Amino acid sequence: MVDHSRRGETDRTDAARPWPILVALGLVGSEVGIVVDLVPVAVGGLVVFAASVAGILADANYVDRPLAFAATFGAAFVVVGAILAAHGTGTLPIAPLDPLTGLASRGAALVVAGVVTIGGAGLVRSRRVERGESRGIES
Repeated sequence: MVDHSRRGETDRTDAARPWPILVALGLVGSEVGIVVDLVPVAVGGLVVFAASVAGILADANYVDRPLAFAATFGAAFVVVGAILAAHGTGTLPIAPLDPLTGLASRGAALVVAGVVTIGGAGLVRSRRVERGESRGIES
């Protein structure tokens, strides 16, 4: 005979999270935007990617302050994007990147995505502070 007494129990202790699908959509959006040279699509994809990674790490308790992590991710976008844009315009020659084309627009998309990510994290944090929320994740 089969024991059906444990049918109601589940192995999952937490509801499904949207982060993995958002990471995938963010990466796809950023790549499509960069390949097709649609800067708004690339920027949106990169912002979704950064926010999703911060969300995953917060849910897994790897970071205490996901907004600060997202802002740091945005700062990395700005630095890498500025280097790519500088090389693409000829301001900063980097020998290994010489065979690549279109780096100026890709770098610009990264810089804009970084600024939007930093601004978005700051906006969310300021709204949480205004409302007096103290959940330990507002920074």
